[in-house]
Amino acid sequence: MKQAKLMMLLVALVAVAISGLACGAEETGQSKAKAAAPPQEAPQTATKTIVYYFHGTGRCQTCQTIQAYAEEAVRAAFGAELSIGQLLWLPLNVDEAGNEHFVKDYQLYTRSLVVVDGSNRKRFKNLEKVWQLVGDKPAFVKYVQDEVRAFRKS
Repeated sequence: MKQAKLMMLLVALVAVAISGLACGAEETGQSKAKAAAPPQEAPQTATKTIVYYFHGTGRCQTCQTIQAYAEEAVRAAFGAELSIGQLLWLPLNVDEAGNEHFVKDYQLYTRSLVVVDGSNRKRFKNLEKVWQLVGDKPAFVKYVQDEVRAFRKS
């Protein structure tokens, strides 16, 4: 009787160990897939307008504030467009491998907020005044919203 209980316990422990190894292998495979995933890009066809916040790995408080204010401005004014895919908010690290081309594509010289036509990536506008307006949140938000609206209409 003791041997049967011991054998059942041993079988249960082996089953748990095997299932744990299988889960670990699955997670490792997923991690590798994530690590090998291509750089983040916006879809070409479904999105009409992309609002990128281009940043680097090292980020100062001002850069983080610009991103936060810009995201707030976009979400507040264009929530419906975001939800149906007509507009996309996309923060992107240009220091990550595969993203370097954005610096050349959009003539970036610093951390930047750029509005891009999703169907014609050569049409874009760098919202350079965000650096001047970061100390005045209401003016910053209005500027971003007005510029995105104007870009979408043009």
